[in-house]
Amino acid sequence: MSTTATAKSESRPAGLPGLDRQISQAKTVLRQLRDTLEDLEDRRDLARSKQRNAGKPGTEWETVKKELGLQF
Repeated sequence: MSTTATAKSESRPAGLPGLDRQISQAKTVLRQLRDTLEDLEDRRDLARSKQRNAGKPGTEWETVKKELGLQF
């Protein structure tokens, strides 16, 4: 066993587990914020696409199924 590893674990301040918990919680919040931001960007992209394509004729469902090989 390494004496360096033992020395490091013995020299940890007592409050470190609390700090580790705070860091973990902060990472969780950041992940949630990133996911929310991605969702908002998707909504913005969808709204822009709808606006850009407003009034244009759509593609018939039968044509889409045929192009994607979804004929049942």
